[in-house]
Order: sequence, then structure tokens, then C-alpha cells
Amino acid sequence: MNLALPAWALGVGLLQGFLHCVGMCGPFVLSYSLAATPNDANKSRSRMRQLFVIHGAHNVGRVLAFGILGSIFGAIGSFVNAAAHVAGLQAAAGIIGGSLMIIWAVDQWRTGHGGGSVERWSLLRVPLVGRTLTRLSKPGGSAVSALGAGFILGFHPCGLLFAVLLSAAASGSWSSGLLTLLAFGVGTVPSLAIVATAGWLGRKHLTSRAFTYVAAILMGVSGLLFALRGMAFNGWIPSVNPWIF
Repeated sequence: MNLALPAWALGVGLLQGFLHCVGMCGPFVLSYSLAATPNDANKSRSRMRQLFVIHGAHNVGRVLAFGILGSIFGAIGSFVNAAAHVAGLQAAAGIIGGSLMIIWAVDQWRTGHGGGSVERWSLLRVPLVGRTLTRLSKPGGSAVSALGAGFILGFHPCGLLFAVLLSAAASGSWSSGLLTLLAFGVGTVPSLAIVATAGWLGRKHLTSRAFTYVAAILMGVSGLLFALRGMAFNGWIPSVNPWIF
């Protein structure tokens, strides 16, 4: 399996996690930290262990949801390619996904929040889902509750997640899509861990618009490579190095 795409997804998660994921999922992890802040200094160590377990479970739930979505989008991409092959085309998912990623990157550079319109279709807007997430995210809950909350939150269709899912579809493989989204999810963990620690210590986190520009460039270049590779498969342009994505 080509590991270039998962490595790219890991980098996107690390970069955008400090700008996008902190604002999107930060309040949830912050609530856990504030609830676990000890009043008695003697309880600090045990509370810290409890906090580690809660945040660990929350992130496992998120990453698991990402992996499921990645495998689904990768499978969809493989079906698109199979249907396009019947019509005399190849790697259609790469062309479509790559083009959409370029559009997302331009929007990200321009507004700092690419693909924000996707969020209106959030699963969290369903009343039952929203109430369930609120109940599971209640401060002082168990690790199982945090796992469930993270799993539900992972299906929230934010613009960044949608862009990475497009890359999973462009890969045209459910296994590649699965690995890509797992890598992306792992990449977002450090930023949320910092937020959790900041909440524990009672300090504020910092973000920078520079992360937006770096992520937009990375996404745009990746989309261009996907589109070019799809065109090369169809013989429309000279071949692109086959090891790239």
C-alpha cells in the first residue's frame, strides 16, 4: 500500500489541528479538563490519571469514526473509478476529488475556514444526536461516555474533514481511505491534548493564521497531484510519477 497519502494526511492533521480542530472540538476536551481540576492538591495526581484516560477514550472514539468514514469514501471512489472505466475513463475519482480539493484550498486561503458550508449538514443538528452528545460529554462522565462522545463528534462534517475525505475517495481504495483517515485523526490528537493540558493548568492556547496558509497550500498541491494523476491515467497528459499518492 502507498504510504504517501497517509503521511500527507498525518501532516494535515498536525498543522490544521492547532487552528481548526482546537476551535471545533476544543470546547469538548476543555470541559473534561475543567471538571477534573482538583480542589485538593493531594488529589492532583489521581485526577490527572483520570483525565488522561478520559481524553484518550475521547480521541479513540473520534479516530475510529474517521476511519469508518475514510473506508466508506475510499470504497465510493473505487466504485466511481469502476463505473468510469466502463465509459473509457480511469481514475475519475482522482480528477473529481482533486478538483474539489483545489477549490477547498482556495476557499481556505481566502476565508481561513475552507468548506464551512459543509457544516450545515452536521449530524449534530439532529435533535436526538445533539442531546445524546451533550449527555455523553457531561463533565465528570466515564471513559465509556467520552468514547461515545468522541465517536459521535467524529461524524461532524467539518470542512477540513470533508477535504481529507475527498482525498480518501480519490485514492479509489477502501483500505487506503481507512489508513488515510486514521492517520489524519492521529495527527489531530496533539493539538487537542494541548488544549486539555491548558484547561488543566488554567492557561490559554495560541493559534496562528500561518497554519491556515500552510494547510491551504498543502491541500491545493495535493488536489493538483490527484487531478494530474487522473488525467495521466487517461492519457490526456504525460505520466505523473506513479508513487505520488
